[in-house]
Amino acid sequence: MPETPTSDVRAEAATTGPPCPSPAHFRVEAEAYDRRAEVGRWDGPRYRMTYRVLGQGPPLILIPGIASTYRGYTLTLNQLSERFRTILYDYPGEDPDDGARLRQIGHEHLVDDVFGLIEHLNLGRVFLVGLSFGATITLRALHREPRRFPKAVVQGAFAHRRFTPAERLALILGRLVPGTMSRLPLRKAVLSYNNKPEFPAILADRWLYYLDENGRTPIASLAHRVDLLSRLDLRPILPAIATEILLLHGNEDRIVPRRSFEELQAGLPKAQGLIMPQVGHQPHYTHAEALARVIADWLLPCAPGGCPSTPNP
Repeated sequence: MPETPTSDVRAEAATTGPPCPSPAHFRVEAEAYDRRAEVGRWDGPRYRMTYRVLGQGPPLILIPGIASTYRGYTLTLNQLSERFRTILYDYPGEDPDDGARLRQIGHEHLVDDVFGLIEHLNLGRVFLVGLSFGATITLRALHREPRRFPKAVVQGAFAHRRFTPAERLALILGRLVPGTMSRLPLRKAVLSYNNKPEFPAILADRWLYYLDENGRTPIASLAHRVDLLSRLDLRPILPAIATEILLLHGNEDRIVPRRSFEELQAGLPKAQGLIMPQVGHQPHYTHAEALARVIADWLLPCAPGGCPSTPNP
């Protein structure tokens, strides 16, 4: 019996194997998250924090980026909740009734609030995942109390950001505009330049959803966080952070440059770096399923036989 050429076998396997699943619909995932997640509130010393909890297992706190509502992380959290007790919270000023006095809240206070939430929920050791701005809070928390956090992941992270005079002027002017980001002129044009090329055409619904959720961000709270960044420099504390950290960075990230990733990789004693090809600054939108899998497998490695909640390939 003649042997079948290897190339033909591969071609047959490619055509007869199971089809790739269709990408999840983001709005449907957000609705599912809202139905399943438990919403809680903590009356902290600076504001009434709203937080959401979903899943069972080891606790994982996701510290969000600078300009997005909680709904932007729902697909990632739905995936992570299969193996973790996920916790996501709102920054001060996100809720108009939270009582936050933004001018009295510094970056260290945001770190205090993470520890306050941990005590409020009676958590022990916690995994931290910080995205972009949230990575700065993550790094400071790891420096302050490393024994609390066995491992951490940061994405689109940086220790220091350089602000141009034009950016500082935009910050001052932004504080004068009330309401949400949807009111800012040229917002969609700027977001399109920085992010849209990395949203595949098949994910058109996610791009529109991203625009909507970004537009819901209160300008005052965003300006407050940008102002904190303009005065922040975490580079001196990096060598003292002994926690194992996974650094994730999109190869096409136009917001945080590659040099920030390299600076962290060089400065953190126990950092492992991963460059994500064809990914920008918003993988929780564009590659949420893959992002969740990388985070979960690194924080909680599976046994050789596979994870109990994950079907064998």
